[in-house]
Amino acid sequence: MSKPSARALFFRNARQLLTLAGSPAPRRGRELEQLGIIRDGAVLTAGEKIISVGTTPELDAEARRLKALAIDCRGCVVLPGFVDSHTHLVFRGSRVEDYERRIQGKTYEEIARAGGGIRLSARRLRQATPQELVSEGLRFLEQFAAHGTTTVEVKSGYGLDVANELKSLEAARRLQQTSP
Repeated sequence: MSKPSARALFFRNARQLLTLAGSPAPRRGRELEQLGIIRDGAVLTAGEKIISVGTTPELDAEARRLKALAIDCRGCVVLPGFVDSHTHLVFRGSRVEDYERRIQGKTYEEIARAGGGIRLSARRLRQATPQELVSEGLRFLEQFAAHGTTTVEVKSGYGLDVANELKSLEAARRLQQTSP
């Protein structure tokens, strides 16, 4: 038996492979239900490139030809990574209390009067060192990845003044350089 190629991977036997093929983007309304599901799905890759998608039997011969490393996805759903196109990655602390208050029916104005909201985030960002912002950002990126998010577009805005916005943007630049 020949040694599998380190670069070619064959994700096979997926109970469902979500391709999102079909309707053009962006999807709206009922089009959102069209997931392009392939049962007994498979994905064949070479390096970082997806070279083929289909059923396991359809791709099996090509995977053998490439000596692809087979990864059994039996019983699993395989889907594209999530893309978060709006996240404020660079900040300190948590706004979980704000979310709890919103669930309880509080308005943003009431939350701000109680000491929460964007002013709390701005105060914490101002007090943080650039290294603290990078360290916390790396932890957040690990959480994103653990939950299936592969790409984030980072927004600034909590600095509320030029110096702190620049500090925030510098932290974002360092995160981009050090994270996959």
